[in-house]
Amino acid sequence: MLFELPYFEHAEATTVPQAVSLLREHGDEAAVVAGATDLLGLLKDRVEGPAMKTPRILLDIKTIEELNQINEYSEGQRIGAAVTLADLVHNDLIRKHFPVLSQAAAQVGTTQLRNMGTVGGNLCQRPRCMYFRHPHFLCFKKGGKRCFAAAGEHRDYHAVLNRGRCVMGHPSDTAPALIALNADCVIADSEGEKNVPLQKFFAGPDSFRETVLRPEQILKEIRLPWPPTGSRQIFLKRRVRHAADFALANVAAVAVFAGEICREINLVLGGVAPLPILAEEAAGVLRNRRWDEQLIGEAAEAAVEGAKPLPRNRYKIDLAKALVRRALRMICESP
Repeated sequence: MLFELPYFEHAEATTVPQAVSLLREHGDEAAVVAGATDLLGLLKDRVEGPAMKTPRILLDIKTIEELNQINEYSEGQRIGAAVTLADLVHNDLIRKHFPVLSQAAAQVGTTQLRNMGTVGGNLCQRPRCMYFRHPHFLCFKKGGKRCFAAAGEHRDYHAVLNRGRCVMGHPSDTAPALIALNADCVIADSEGEKNVPLQKFFAGPDSFRETVLRPEQILKEIRLPWPPTGSRQIFLKRRVRHAADFALANVAAVAVFAGEICREINLVLGGVAPLPILAEEAAGVLRNRRWDEQLIGEAAEAAVEGAKPLPRNRYKIDLAKALVRRALRMICESP
């Protein structure tokens, strides 16, 4: 490892159109930074390949005021892409209306990382796979022809569901929470802005990139609709160490009850697939039913239906089921 940054130019944008113009001008030679807690490590370690060029221009979007704001709009809450994870943890409106997001943000990294890292960066971060992170392995994600993890080291940060040409486990903690909250993301480019359901923001295991963002686009903000009155929300995460580690598995659940009957629920798994997984079959088991221990067990089994573990990460299936069961029990016990 080199641990020394390569030469690059630093640019600042003060408006979204200016940022988009700079990206359009420089294409894949530019990269967006805000907290840069992920990108700088990749640059220091010279993680690159035919599908992953080392950027020569780093475009700072922290200087765009609107991207640093959390505010209300007519249908819910707007969160700029450069809002820090610490802000999500401590913001009173987020904690009141979207506690699952505040809980998820609080589980990311360390205090220092949460003070620097942003919600946009957490959604767009690259894989934690050791082969991707090592400069000497030209893996699929960097433009190579193979995934080294499939037959190599894959115990902690790799998938048991929806595997493809890459077997990474998606590392974001905020993504499952935001998908459970029915979030949209706003993508800006030279043609304007478009809303994309966050569930469709992630590209999947057969893409070189983890998101649908093109080089000339930026993630501008996240939009959260107001949750129904009395919604019950929970986020749980399991990791190797209590502090700083990425998820072996996580789960976000947002449910709406009428009395003892669950009328609606979103259940999302992270860390166990190359993108966050909306567990629709498990939700179908739970909707319009009164929950008991047997039903919760059936939902947990449905959440990992079709899992195909790698030789050393089979334990993740039981881990994911245990997290789902625990999350559902906690929702049952909440007022």
